[in-house]
Amino acid sequence: MKKLIIVIAALALIASPALAVDWNFYGSARMQTAYVSEDFGNAEDAAGNDDDNGISWDWGGNSRFGAKVKAENVSGLMEVGIRSTTEGGDQTVNSRRLYGEWKFGAGKFKVGKDYTPVSQFVSGQAFGSNPTGSLDDGLLGQGAMYGGRQGQLALSFGGFTVALETPTGSNTIGGVTVPNSDVDEYIPKIEAKWGMSLDMFSFNIMGGYQTYEIDGPDEDVDSYVFGGDAAVTFGPVYVKASASYAENGGNAGWTAAPGVWNLADEDVKDTTTIQAAVMAGFKFTDMVTFEVGYGWRDDDYDGDAVGYSDTTPWEIYGQAVIALAPGVWVIPEIGYRDNDEYSSGADSGNNAGSRMYVNAKWQIDF
Repeated sequence: MKKLIIVIAALALIASPALAVDWNFYGSARMQTAYVSEDFGNAEDAAGNDDDNGISWDWGGNSRFGAKVKAENVSGLMEVGIRSTTEGGDQTVNSRRLYGEWKFGAGKFKVGKDYTPVSQFVSGQAFGSNPTGSLDDGLLGQGAMYGGRQGQLALSFGGFTVALETPTGSNTIGGVTVPNSDVDEYIPKIEAKWGMSLDMFSFNIMGGYQTYEIDGPDEDVDSYVFGGDAAVTFGPVYVKASASYAENGGNAGWTAAPGVWNLADEDVKDTTTIQAAVMAGFKFTDMVTFEVGYGWRDDDYDGDAVGYSDTTPWEIYGQAVIALAPGVWVIPEIGYRDNDEYSSGADSGNNAGSRMYVNAKWQIDF
């Protein structure tokens, strides 16, 4: 990490006088201090326990360091994350975003790795369900769609963006590896978004499509998603909402369920995922904002998908965002998730458990 910082600083010193490049460095350090109570319902964990209670007191895997760069009509961003490989373990450096953008007339052309157009950042949920991964779950995959950070060529005009991205084809479908097969990809993954932002109201409409072929059985795996989100503000009060519909979304790397491979028929059984979320907030003062949020998701598997059952989990949270000083934040939060039910063999209606947490996220931006 130290060598990386030295290299970036040296490049900045060399490039700035000759190319009139502006470099603005930034960072964000984050920490989660939570008590989490997990109920596994009719299932058990690997140790045979039906519940698990304890603290999640760890470094935030979405802490980051980066730089914004601008030179006339060309700009760029580089951002690395510092993530734990195990809970409480050593941190490793991983790339988060790295792209260049060229502004020409009314348009912009982006090359590199960045968030994708289908991602819906509407929730401020601070809890991180994976202690070695990122904090700030933001109801992603539980009411809000997320496409990740992908390599892409993206073109934007006004409020419209279309991106051609790295496809995520695999011959492992719903946990089953198709025997004697490989993957053929002929077109990139396609995502697009159109939106507007006014004084009191904003909205986005998005969609995406991916297809690839599993060579051997010669079966196509098609995925698509569409949805939208909106926000409205009335003085100190705001309301945000999102909704999406996906088919085989997990096969395209979106936060939705994947299709399931049927070994007998040698084909894909489609899965649909519907998600929706709503949040409401109140800015009490310049230092304190309150927010509550609710997310719901329904995964509907094909009736012939052996070993899979439809699930409808939901989650709710409440928080206070407290600014202790410029760039210094603490976010106390409480939340509950119900994992619904699942089927196991001939048994149906098994309790899939629940999770309750009390959390404080600590963050310093610099």
